[in-house]
Amino acid sequence: MNQAVYSFNGRGSDFVLWTWISVKSDSEGDAEEGADFDVSSIVGPEMASTISGIVGLCLTSFLWIIVSWRLFYHYSSWCNKCWHYRADGLTVKQMLHALLWTTMIIEGVAYAIMVGTNSSNKLTYTLLDIVGRGILEYCTFIIGTAHWFDVIFQARSGNKQSALMLYPVILAIVTLAVTVASIFEAVDLLSGTYSTVDIFREHSRIYRITLLVESVGWGIHAVIVVTCAGVVYGRISSLPTFSQVRSEARRNIMNKMIIPMVFCALSYALRSGYMAADFASRILMPDTTFEAGVGWWVGNCWLPTLIPSTMLLYSIRKRDRDNDIGIPETILQSPQTEAHDDPFRSFQQNFRDYDEEDEVAETKNLPGLRSFEDEDQTTSSACK
Repeated sequence: MNQAVYSFNGRGSDFVLWTWISVKSDSEGDAEEGADFDVSSIVGPEMASTISGIVGLCLTSFLWIIVSWRLFYHYSSWCNKCWHYRADGLTVKQMLHALLWTTMIIEGVAYAIMVGTNSSNKLTYTLLDIVGRGILEYCTFIIGTAHWFDVIFQARSGNKQSALMLYPVILAIVTLAVTVASIFEAVDLLSGTYSTVDIFREHSRIYRITLLVESVGWGIHAVIVVTCAGVVYGRISSLPTFSQVRSEARRNIMNKMIIPMVFCALSYALRSGYMAADFASRILMPDTTFEAGVGWWVGNCWLPTLIPSTMLLYSIRKRDRDNDIGIPETILQSPQTEAHDDPFRSFQQNFRDYDEEDEVAETKNLPGLRSFEDEDQTTSSACK
């Protein structure tokens, strides 16, 4: 082929040589595109920055509207007066709402920039992947898990409670590790060594370490949430009068308490699995574009954000109230509950937020899961 090309002289030879080089370059480019397509097909076809930005902006806007409404409706001055909101310091529910609201703001800004520029640059990656999902989302969901453990701690005592205290300590250590790794990742990205995000992902060792740390962190979080759900299930099923309730009502009660934990754990495990797969692909195939596919956006970015956020908002849907203002003590401590030990009564009080009006008829004689209609009526009367 080369001899045939160089046998020509003058402009004809130059034209044929240029044509041969162009065809060769195009064929090499097609081969590279085919390789990229094969790799990205692992998690679906590649998604454009504009499309991913629009979808992400819609999801974050939806969550932001819900959280903003909750912040106003639950913590406004009118609701404080009407519902006797407890203003004795920062509560876990307040922290979760505030962090989730901040997270949606930062991620929404990043998605808006992606839509406007039709690209994923250093700024959007820092806001979305490092600050948003890497730090704020993890801390927000950790606070939700801490709320569940706080309910359990107030319902248990003795050696079992001491054993359970190990889990929040583990979560605190993992949260610190994830935060520190994310900070180092941001410093490495913005240091100027890498011109683009793709080059950073391909060559940065800090990025790979952060992927591994976050994968382990989300996996540990998922395991601990499953453990928490198991403790709650065992505690409810061991209530002395729980067997007196018909099976359908028992199933509804369990679902309303356990399902949020199960869905959160599955979401954390899903994100952990995607990050572990991405880490493995960076080691085995450093030139791949694993994070560009539809599966990555859906399985690692959107579902693990949307599902835990809605589940946690459901779990903390009831307001913080001051039991010393407007609510008689006899309502909170009924004669039936006084017959039980302190851990049992504490468990009843702390899990009352999960009760719903449609189970009132079934749970009137169930001390551990009584409805508090009288409390709501007294509070409504105080508002009037």
